Amino acid sequence: MSESVLDMYNALIDVGFTQNQIDEMDIIHHLQLLARRKDEKQEKQQNEVVYIDQILG
Repeated sequence: MSESVLDMYNALIDVGFTQNQIDEMDIIHHLQLLARRKDEKQEKQQNEVVYIDQILG
């Protein structure tokens, strides 16, 4: 883990967050990131237009 991430964790603990609360924030952030990536992928697929000359070469 990078030094800045460790500093962030230490700062959260210093202000009173428990390790469980920090872990929950990590999981929620990860799930939101995955959902955002999935949405972007679906949007890209929906916006993709296939023309007949692309199929025929």
